[in-house]
Amino acid sequence: MKSIAVYCSSSNKVDDIYKEEAKKVGNLLAKKGIRLVYGGGNMGLMGVISNSAINSGGDVYGVITNHLIEIEKKNDSLNNIKIVQTMHERKIEMYNNADAFLIFPGGIGTLEEFFEIYSWKQLRLHKKPIFIYNFNDFWRDLFTLLENIIKKDFAGENMKEAYKVINNYRDLTKELEINVEN
Repeated sequence: MKSIAVYCSSSNKVDDIYKEEAKKVGNLLAKKGIRLVYGGGNMGLMGVISNSAINSGGDVYGVITNHLIEIEKKNDSLNNIKIVQTMHERKIEMYNNADAFLIFPGGIGTLEEFFEIYSWKQLRLHKKPIFIYNFNDFWRDLFTLLENIIKKDFAGENMKEAYKVINNYRDLTKELEINVEN
């Protein structure tokens, strides 16, 4: 694994514990030499994680749409940013430049991005690892929903293996060490 797309919140209103965790993760990616691929914004956790990686000497690639440049405040600290026209182009560019995906706490956009790559994995369009970062038990209700979908046979049992839950920084560090070596 040389790169990882991180999907996360662009809201500045989130609790500081999530911002502190995002700083740690951005620093970790830089330290491990893993390129951060993300949405190109400078707001919320997106801004925190990207700036942390940049400040730690990491390689960061941002992809943002024209209409989000002002809304998500394009990160001008990036020396590697691509501006695209549509959200679909943004997601494809991020997908094409990522060896794995990290689903950090986020909102509707983060969920939409997760479900897209999750469904693509179900359709066997890719075999890239998907890590759900369940920091502070943020994704508990998502796991309940996914279990219910599987339990009621709307998806197969194999979809439990389509992602890996990461509960804390220590577990993420171990997982990245395993995947960087492979």
